[in-house]
Amino acid sequence: MIAGAIHQASQRREENYVRLNCAAIPESLLESELFGHEKGAFTGAIKQKIGQVEEANGGTLFLDEIGEMSRSLQAKLLRFLEDGTFVRVGGTEEHKVDVRIVAATNRDIIEAIEEGEFREDLYHRLNVVQLRVTPLRDRDGDVMLLAEHFLSKFGRKMNKLFDPVTTEVKHVLTSHHWPGNVRELRNTIERAVILATSSEIQPNNLPDFQLETRLRKEDSSEMSYDGLGLEEALASFERNMIQNELARNDNNLSRAAQKLQISRHALRYRITRLKIAPKSGDE
Repeated sequence: MIAGAIHQASQRREENYVRLNCAAIPESLLESELFGHEKGAFTGAIKQKIGQVEEANGGTLFLDEIGEMSRSLQAKLLRFLEDGTFVRVGGTEEHKVDVRIVAATNRDIIEAIEEGEFREDLYHRLNVVQLRVTPLRDRDGDVMLLAEHFLSKFGRKMNKLFDPVTTEVKHVLTSHHWPGNVRELRNTIERAVILATSSEIQPNNLPDFQLETRLRKEDSSEMSYDGLGLEEALASFERNMIQNELARNDNNLSRAAQKLQISRHALRYRITRLKIAPKSGDE
């Protein structure tokens, strides 16, 4: 939302605003998505395809979860940022575009640099203006502003007209911790719009936040550190946290790592170090 707002408030607002989630695309395809490819560049490349940097020419390209980009592609992105030139995958001709890059990550990028997973020179090249977004739970008033916005948005999309949010629903929304921030709020309101059978959102159209909170407390209460030293207790806590996140994400390493706000490499390292039994999932 912030990247989109920056675009709309800029002189580039009449041009394209393009989003690319670096964590949602396989590493082998990400370069092609970013820079495009020529016909025959690889198996399945049956025709030329322009990349997102060309789609966003004159406008803004938002690179979400840039911390998940491979180091080899980081090097190519760095070269592109220097002068706006690039070569499509499988091509030889150099192209030039004028694009503003906005990048975001949930990772501790300094930790990623120290672990050798993110290039320090790319970090400094991107870090012209840095915005650190305060968690939704700490932004008084934003919950209801965003809730009303999403209610109007999804109401129009589903051809439903809603009354203003009731005091009871407002209390439920403002009392929740929102660990998933704006994405969680957006999904919550979309769910409520889908389930609503009248022009008024009811509390039972919302998720059972109290149940989720109670379940988290029950999970925590099962852990006991009696008789453990500090190192053993920390390892036990870390192991339990990783196992719970893997279970919640069907043992998908990419999603679990994203929720834990660490890289997949760091998650695999911890799984090995903590001797967590591997299960089937997306590697």
